[in-house]
Amino acid sequence: MSKPNGARYRLATLRQNAAARLGGDTIEFETPDGAEFAIPAPGFWDDDVKLCIKAGDDVGMARALLADRYEEFRQAGGRADDLGLLFRAYAEGQDSTVGE
Repeated sequence: MSKPNGARYRLATLRQNAAARLGGDTIEFETPDGAEFAIPAPGFWDDDVKLCIKAGDDVGMARALLADRYEEFRQAGGRADDLGLLFRAYAEGQDSTVGE
């Protein structure tokens, strides 16, 4: 079967271009105690994050996004709900909504 336009897409290039348009592929933030963290920006999330969102599991989503730094995040005053606040602020900065 032939390709309609003969193009071959490279996911690494597509991701790099998307990150350039968005100003990066991570969101950096600080917890109430001043600890600094970075998580993937929407559009760069692992499938486990998406499954947690679909299941309505905010804590699971936070664990999936922060991975081995989740407990440190909690000890620094972070909560899963804070990530929702972070995503809304990020979306506003991108002139989009959280659902987008």
